[in-house]
Amino acid sequence: MKLRSFQLAMLVSLVMSLVAVAAPPSTAAQAAPTVVLINQPARSVCVGRAFTVGVWFQQFSGGSRAYRIAIHGPRHTRFFYRHGLAPLTGWKFWRIRTGRRGKYRTVYFGHRPGSAKWTPFQAITRARRCRGPARRPDRAR
Repeated sequence: MKLRSFQLAMLVSLVMSLVAVAAPPSTAAQAAPTVVLINQPARSVCVGRAFTVGVWFQQFSGGSRAYRIAIHGPRHTRFFYRHGLAPLTGWKFWRIRTGRRGKYRTVYFGHRPGSAKWTPFQAITRARRCRGPARRPDRAR
């Protein structure tokens, strides 16, 4: 999971860098990339297990450090919300435990360059029943 989040972070950084390089010199200053990196949560987890969400701001990127994270559970209610400024020194992670089977919708919000409007990015995590180890015969229900 950490490798995939690192790959996503590098891809976002690369795309934003290419946009800044491809822009004409007069607009290069206006197209300074805003990179609040986000941790892509797992696509699927077992009920009772946790998935990880997180943010990090790369200091050399420039732009806004502001972020919002909201997670909605299978009953379509928001049960997790964090906001603030993304840290400069490293990732800030939160582990979200899945309590029931269904879809968990993670929505990250950030600012695009030169805009005060919040832009959403959504990821879906599915919590499913997993077969556990076989019960020992000496344990009664």
